[in-house]
Parts: sequence; structure tokens; C-alpha cells
Amino acid sequence: MTSKQLGTHPQTRLQKYSMFLPAVSPYPIFLYAETHFRFFPGFPSLLFKREPEIVFDLPYRCDPGKDLPIFLIVNDIKRFPVDVTSVSVVVSQKDSTPILFEFENTGKFQLAHSMSAQSRVFCFWIKRSSLPHGNVFVNCKASISNGRRCWIVINDNFISSSKLPFSCMVAEHTLPGSESCAFGDLHVHSQYSQSHVEFGPPIAAIDTISDTCGLDFFAITDHSYDLCCKLSDYLQIDNNLERWKFLTNDLKKSYNLKSIIILGEEITTINSQKQAVHLCAIGLTDFIPGSTDGARNKKLETLEITEVVRRVHDQGGLAMAAHPGSRFGFLQQIFLRRGNWMQADLGNDLDAIQAINNGFGTSWNTAKQLWIKELLKGRRLPIVAGNDAHGDFNRYRYVSVPFLRVSESFSRYLSYCRTGIYKKATSIKDVMNAIRAGETFVTNGPFLSITYLKSDINIANQPRTIPLGCNAVTVSAVSSSEFGMPRTIRLFGGKVETGREVVIFSDSYNGKYNQTINISLESTSSLRYLRAEVTCARPDGSTTFAATSPHYCAKQ
Repeated sequence: MTSKQLGTHPQTRLQKYSMFLPAVSPYPIFLYAETHFRFFPGFPSLLFKREPEIVFDLPYRCDPGKDLPIFLIVNDIKRFPVDVTSVSVVVSQKDSTPILFEFENTGKFQLAHSMSAQSRVFCFWIKRSSLPHGNVFVNCKASISNGRRCWIVINDNFISSSKLPFSCMVAEHTLPGSESCAFGDLHVHSQYSQSHVEFGPPIAAIDTISDTCGLDFFAITDHSYDLCCKLSDYLQIDNNLERWKFLTNDLKKSYNLKSIIILGEEITTINSQKQAVHLCAIGLTDFIPGSTDGARNKKLETLEITEVVRRVHDQGGLAMAAHPGSRFGFLQQIFLRRGNWMQADLGNDLDAIQAINNGFGTSWNTAKQLWIKELLKGRRLPIVAGNDAHGDFNRYRYVSVPFLRVSESFSRYLSYCRTGIYKKATSIKDVMNAIRAGETFVTNGPFLSITYLKSDINIANQPRTIPLGCNAVTVSAVSSSEFGMPRTIRLFGGKVETGREVVIFSDSYNGKYNQTINISLESTSSLRYLRAEVTCARPDGSTTFAATSPHYCAKQ
């Protein structure tokens, strides 16, 4: 293909092939680790191999009493068919003899799923009784054959990835606070989010990992621009919504596990700047379109935020700003019209803000500032967490330099950060009602709550409302050796007169995993809300964190 056919100017070439730009990115140029995409046959790519992507994955932690699942995903098998002849797994721990587990006749470990013509998924189980307690390292090896040659894959077959062993905490204790609350991940992608540069796991695999990690619920929020495409060809728009129907049917099946699975969608919508942003909706029954940034030639309509929220509420669902702290790169802004959540966009009757997307870093700090400004206006907007995991059970693999390099992150994968609700959930309704009531906190480790003595005022119809006359609150932080001791606890209040958030209480602690602090209040009449944060520290210096949704102060 000549330069003339492609366009002689670099920008012309980018416009011609802008349909192939990455689907989503919380970073300027990071793409998903799908390595077969090229702009045209023969386009130079150091990542390209004439073999399927082969990826091992496993949970980052294993809850007490759970066996350890090891997943193997072999993608693009229609283009590059192979056989997995054997698998071996080595589990090691410092100062201990490594343990070898071998699996022959791999076909009996294969999972049936609706996209089995495109990918093969295996699950190999290691008995809990065979594992030591504490943090272990896991190396996985697959013997692969395509009929002409045989080769070995260690952990994955991406060029330039680290091949580092997986780290898994074989936990002796459940997640802190799990006896009185429920944990979930509200932004998860499955194999139905499929495009030029991504693939994911079947819902059954996500359910297995969720249960092993200690989650009680999760929401499947596949992309609206993927769900409107044909199951057999992700480049073709499907007005019959076959992909959406397969997803909804998948969720009706029983996997005999304990996770509550909520049907949702990550919807492309138009913000106040006429740019594309993403909104996570959960508790849906019908598909909502949005495909302006879906990197396809043919697109369905994309709605403004107000209309999307209205349609979500008409179905009885919840609408959440998805990763509002993430900032898209230049190419995605230019060619996919991607923008950022603005302050004006958060005023669209949203039910929650998903301020956590890839840990408590830059995106969290940006989202928190947007959130606090809304709270200071008097908005009742709870906080939730998701990880935007596209598979990513133990680490996030991504293309850091297009066509050149795959890298890894260890702060974005299923269950890394969690939404906690202050009740034991037994149904989707329980989870939805708790979020509506603002009975949530976000964490990557500790449990955190604010409680207070209720007066004789009837506050039954004012959830999370601190009554007039309340002169003290109790902040409780619970952690474990897995997540470190609470070191700093802070209570914040939104001031009515100044329109600013102030620190009402802050102190440092050491020596106990459980901290209960009684904090006196001079008066709540000058406050709009109270919220709390806790930071915990492990012996190795790493930290974990939790933050509550607001408790709103009653007014005369």
C-alpha cells in the first residue's frame, strides 16, 4: 500500500485510521494488551506474533476456606488455533520449598462460554490445604502446540512484559468488616467488551475470582459501543443487539457461587462541553445506546447526560459518573471526541460518583475535588469504587508504547479497590438500596464507619442524616495484618458559611488493628455534612486507605 493511498500527511493517516484507536484509557496513551492489531497487513509492530494471546491470571488474594483458581485465556483462536498440551504451576514462598502442581489432559479444565469460538478459557484449581498461609508467588507454564511447532509460555506471551510471578495473599482472615458489611466492585468488563484492542474473560471466570477474593457482589458494565455490535464481528453494528442479549442471558445462569451479579453498562454520553464521557449504570433491563467514541465507522446515537440518566432511572437503575478523575490523552480527545467530567456534569441527578478507578492516586484526588464541591453545594452524592477491570485479576497489562511495549500496573485489577455497603447483602435490591441511601464507603483495605447516638427525632425518611442536637460521633476503623494498622484518622466537615471543607479531627495511632474514636462536636448547625478517612500502614511501608460517604447534618 503506497503513501498516496494512506494519505501523505501524518494527520491524514491518523484520521483515516482513527477508527482503530484504543477503546478506553485512564492514561495519556496506554492501551489494552491486545497485540494482533495493526493498521494494515505488514504494518510494523514489535508486539505482533502469529500466535494467540496467551494469558494466565489468578486472584490477588484468596479468602479463608477458598481453593485457588488459576485461569488461562487463549484469545484469537480462530486466526491462530493451538492446543494447550499441559500446564504446570509453581507456588513458592520465602524460605520455603516451592510446590509444583501439574495438569495434564487440559481439555477437562476448559470452561464452556458463549464466545468459545474466539477464545478458550481454562480453570485449574489448587486445593487450599496444599497452600501455605501468607503471601505466595505463583509461576504458571503452558506447553503450546499448533501442529507445526511446540513452545512454552511463562505467565503470558506478550513481548516485553515482565513475566514476573503473580503475587497472591492466602489470607487467614476475611476482609476487615466483612462480618457486618458487604463488598463489591461496581465497574467490571467481561468478554462482551471486545474491540480492536481488547478482550476479556467470561462472566463465570469473573464470578469465580470475585468469590475467591472475598467480594459479595459485582456489576458487569460492558461498553455501550461494544454491546451494540455483532457477536461474531465487533466491527459491525447489530440493530438486533445480539451481544446485549447474550450478556443478559449469561447473567440468568447460575454458577453456584455466592456473588451477586448486577447487570449494568458503561455508557458513552455527551457532557456539557459536547465531548464524550462515560457513565456507569447498574440495575438495567434494557440497552441504552452510546457509541460516538467506539472506534467504528457506523455508530448509533449518543445521548446527553440528562437523557441517559432519565433512561437509567426509568428502568429503576442507578447512574454513576464513571472514573471522573481520569484524563484522556491528546489522540483520544482529537479523534474520539473524548473529554472530562466537568463540575456542571455532576449536577445531572446522578446517584453516585465512582471516584475510585485505579487506586487512591491522581485520579482519586481529581475526582475527590469534584465530589467535595458538589457536597458543599448541598448535593447528596455517595461515593463508590470500581476498578474498570478488563479481566485483570492480578495485574493490569497494557500497551504503554503502541506497537512497541507491553507494561504492567499493580494498582488496577478486580477487587483492588472495593465499594463497601453497611449491611449484609443477599440480593441486587439490597445493594441498590444501600447505594441509593448513601450507605457506602470505599477502600483498598480497612473498614471505616461513622456512627452517632440517635435522638428522639424521627429520621427514618432521612437516610444518613445526623439529627439536630447530636454532639458527638464515633469513627471506627478496622484493619488486619494483611492491610496494616490504622495510622491516621480524619473527620472532615463541610462548612455552610464559608463553603469550604475543614478538618474537624485528625490524629495518629499505632499498636492496634481496631480503632474506635469518640469525637465531640460543638454544633452541627453550621455543617452540611461529615465524612471520614483512614490511612493504614504495613510493615513494609506501603499504605491502604478508606473513605466514607457523607453523613448529612439535619437543618431546622
